[in-house]
Amino acid sequence: MAKIVELQKDMMKELADYSPKIILGTEEIVGELRGDRKKDTDELFNLVIQGINWEIEVFNNCESLINQDFKYIDKGKMATAVVRLGKVLQEKDDIKIAACLEVDFLPFLRSMEQASLSIV
Repeated sequence: MAKIVELQKDMMKELADYSPKIILGTEEIVGELRGDRKKDTDELFNLVIQGINWEIEVFNNCESLINQDFKYIDKGKMATAVVRLGKVLQEKDDIKIAACLEVDFLPFLRSMEQASLSIV
């Protein structure tokens, strides 16, 4: 069990380093999707989605550590956000995608960053 906790702490250290980057990238893509599209917007969007997916995986593997002393992440809200993102992605509406990222995922990413900083 101690080995698992050590691995979780290592993941949280990586998350602490990565979080500012994915938050910045997510903020950037929200702006681009709201009308400031660039040639590489789709590429940046894919990278942001990969980063969000990685943070979700970290949460899934470290939930007991993340929410141990303080409930940083509500798993139900996160699941709802993932479903909502799936729906707006199907609609291919940049404005709705931007809103979903801003309203649902930026708070998740910021909470994950706070959790990682409190653990490391």
